[in-house]
Amino acid sequence: MAERPQPPGGAVCPAAYPDAAAEFPPHLQAGAMRRRFWGVFNCMCAGAFGALAAASAKLAFGSEVNVGFRILGIIVMATTNSLMWTFFSRGLSFSMSSAIASVTVTFSNILSSAFLGFVLYGECQKVLWWGGVFLILCGLSLIHRKLPPSEKAPAHKQQ
Repeated sequence: MAERPQPPGGAVCPAAYPDAAAEFPPHLQAGAMRRRFWGVFNCMCAGAFGALAAASAKLAFGSEVNVGFRILGIIVMATTNSLMWTFFSRGLSFSMSSAIASVTVTFSNILSSAFLGFVLYGECQKVLWWGGVFLILCGLSLIHRKLPPSEKAPAHKQQ
């Protein structure tokens, strides 16, 4: 077995650590895609449950709501909020970074809130609002895409 070059004084030699990154074997790459899917799925569910929690809170604390609907709304709000945090934690564990998980949950929450607002309250969003949603979707597509491999650093000349 060949020894790696050791510089005098016990310092670490740059030649001992090559610049080329190790590639994952194909079976791990397939697992990474599966993990990525489940990360996105869990984050989308977390956003939907967050929007449902907000809608049930709005229904529970409305001005003309009787006591039975108020209690039911609080129970639904607490349950869906717990589910949102459960799915968000699972999404974080499956995601490549917390930024990807956070933006995915935010996007899902915004779309789910728009849908529930339309169905429950008849709210329609303005064009500027949908333009913002489109920009968030563009940002999501940028952070979810696979990054191109970085350029290899030129090898240093040995003296």
